[in-house]
Amino acid sequence: MGTIEDVCTACGERNPAGSAFCLYCGVYLGWDEASTADQPATRQAVPSAETSAYSSQNPTQPQSVQGQLAAQGQQPTVQAQPVAGWRSSDPPCPQCGQPNAVTLRFCSKCGTALRPTQPVSQVQRAAVPQTWWQRFRDPTDRRARREYRRSLPPLYRWRRVIIAVGLLVAVLVLLSLIGKDPVGWAKDKFYAVRGTLVVADPVDYAGSPPESVAKGYDPAALGSAAVDDAWATAWTPLAPLDGCPGKAAAKGLVSLTFKDPVRVRRLDVRAGLPADNAKRTLQFRPSVLLVMYEGRCSELQLKDISDLQQLKLDTGVPVKQLLVAVGATYPGRTDAAENLTALTSLAVLSRPR
Repeated sequence: MGTIEDVCTACGERNPAGSAFCLYCGVYLGWDEASTADQPATRQAVPSAETSAYSSQNPTQPQSVQGQLAAQGQQPTVQAQPVAGWRSSDPPCPQCGQPNAVTLRFCSKCGTALRPTQPVSQVQRAAVPQTWWQRFRDPTDRRARREYRRSLPPLYRWRRVIIAVGLLVAVLVLLSLIGKDPVGWAKDKFYAVRGTLVVADPVDYAGSPPESVAKGYDPAALGSAAVDDAWATAWTPLAPLDGCPGKAAAKGLVSLTFKDPVRVRRLDVRAGLPADNAKRTLQFRPSVLLVMYEGRCSELQLKDISDLQQLKLDTGVPVKQLLVAVGATYPGRTDAAENLTALTSLAVLSRPR
């Protein structure tokens, strides 16, 4: 007579008789010795080698009583047998205490998973979604993308480079058509991204009108290092400025003339005499500068310090000349011998050419 086994309807594996759950996939086998004949059978008789040999030699003999009962539509009653190979030393199920062989993944009695199918760390890692930046920096993904690109035909591998070069050429052609210097435009954008500025040179410094410059001062020294006698003019009386409607300033101005037109990006100014000069507190230190160019007027605020101050100024277009006037001052000593306001240095910064 053959050995009675439970055949799992989910994975098709054979389980020892009496197993309530599949030892391979954990599916409940649903075996019930008291089940009626109308319920689907989950066990089948597996003929042993001796039974097969006997049946082949005696084809006219009935194979077994179980076969006769099956032919009559009746379900054979089988006593549940312990799982083959079980030993008292086998580890018990943590849920029900049933001994199970170490090779089994699920308990044969209650179906509890005896061994996790996937490490917990991997499950937790899979549950945490990665951002696009983490996926981009992940070495495994980068290696996979690199191998994928290498597997593509050359045209597909280089298409992004070809598209980028094509767009750059189209931009350069467009700039040429509208009358702009594409090389200069590209350089300006490059320096703008990096924030690169250089001192414009050469620049011609002069007092306007020339007689407005205080005695002993030389406006040409404004472009050099800070000196005590660069430029000064009388602070009062004030006069209206033609380039700045509604504004008044000292009569003396500073004129900056460039050899080639320059788009000014910043002014570096030292206002008043140096800190170690005893006359600094006697004079009226500039607090507001009025800068005129191309029919426009910009008002720049100054602090009452002798250190270098960087004033943001963008003319928008290249200009040939700047006119700088003192529009307001910090108060000086009323007992001063001279009513002067001064600038120690004045530099113009622009993008590299």
